[in-house]
Amino acid sequence: MPNNFLPIIKSFFQDIPKPLGKTLSFIPYGLRPAIGKAYSSNQRRIESFAAWDIEKKKGFIFAKVKEAVRMALQAPFYKELYSAKGICLEDIHTFSDLSELPIINKEMLRFYPLERRSNYVQGRYITNTGGSSGTPLDFYITPRLIPREWAHMHTIWGKLGYKQSMLKLQFGGRNLKETSLVYDGLRHGYTINVYKCFHDVLSDLRRILKKEQFYYLHGYPSAIAEFAQNCETYAPDVVNVLRRTLKGAFLASEYPAPFYRDRIEEIFRISTVSWYGHTERAILAWELDQKYVYHPFQTYGYCEVIPNEKSGGWHLIGTSYGNFASPFIRYDTGDDVEPVEIKDGLLVSFRIRSGRLGEFVLDRRGVKIPLTALVFGRHHRLFDIAKFIQVRQTAVGEMTVIVTPIKSLPPNFKIEEWFDSTGLDMKTEFEIVDKPILTTSGKVTLKVQ
Repeated sequence: MPNNFLPIIKSFFQDIPKPLGKTLSFIPYGLRPAIGKAYSSNQRRIESFAAWDIEKKKGFIFAKVKEAVRMALQAPFYKELYSAKGICLEDIHTFSDLSELPIINKEMLRFYPLERRSNYVQGRYITNTGGSSGTPLDFYITPRLIPREWAHMHTIWGKLGYKQSMLKLQFGGRNLKETSLVYDGLRHGYTINVYKCFHDVLSDLRRILKKEQFYYLHGYPSAIAEFAQNCETYAPDVVNVLRRTLKGAFLASEYPAPFYRDRIEEIFRISTVSWYGHTERAILAWELDQKYVYHPFQTYGYCEVIPNEKSGGWHLIGTSYGNFASPFIRYDTGDDVEPVEIKDGLLVSFRIRSGRLGEFVLDRRGVKIPLTALVFGRHHRLFDIAKFIQVRQTAVGEMTVIVTPIKSLPPNFKIEEWFDSTGLDMKTEFEIVDKPILTTSGKVTLKVQ
């Protein structure tokens, strides 16, 4: 299977016609070819794990982590790291031994070429993450992760009564160019173009609303909140139509700042659910019974916390169970948290101390463009050469993309060709710096002053 096979398949299903997509949405995931058996197995495991006693949970986690370590040690990065620390697979006998495994972070991984921290796995394909800090990292993932992902996500969405045949209105970073909204057959929803002015989208949205019923909003909290505010101000008829059928909103990718969340819930009179996750697929945690308190799925990956002496908080650490192509073993996510409950050494829930808040830049028309969508929702080639990417709003309709390159760039390097600015009504300039711009507390933030 070629490395780019899965992205091609995903693109194909995104573009299928609405009638076919609707038909497919009624086929249970447990019966779908290639993923059904694994999806059902993951669903059963999620349900069973909740009822297990603590020792059985630890036994499950230990077995999964040890398997992940065994596979990771085939890659030079882990082989050299563990050898330097004097750690052998044979030394790992019990759950408590897992705490002796070294912590890794994005900077350590970036120091090694991709192939030296990866294994060959059939069907693997490359992806990357910028994370909340704007620091890119490339790695491989495999199709075998898909059933696990869907089983856990559907558990989260099920809190608000979700069924896969229910149509969603989606807000993400997909570049639709001049199109206002488009049907996404892969996710059975219509995707709004967050780069277009609300008034340009409105007529097409009203046309869709005459024939479709939307049950959920899904996407970046900052983008959904901006949409909600625009609807209330300029299109109260749209608010009234959506209120009739909306059951809730799924808040993804950003920390759901109360300012955004309250606006969404109040305007559309719905409930919301948020979760913590990242592209590395090592941790997935959700709001089980209380807002802003996240319960990690230990069936998804091993999630733990260790004290952060500098901040007084805790580092959030994750281990991916199934990604043997580019393993993440005791990976420091870089997010600062505080545990809410730890039971017999196992993390049950946590709060995020410094979250990934939604930030905007304003284009020439005053449209708010979510930075999560602009920077991480597009496939910028800039990620291939940048150590850090930051953005400064210099004036309405103008921004500077600040790039800390991995290595020196040649004279007359045309960096603008590496940044996808299609569909943006903004003057974009670029600044190349040797070091990223830090906050007073030493953090690298996406938006800088």
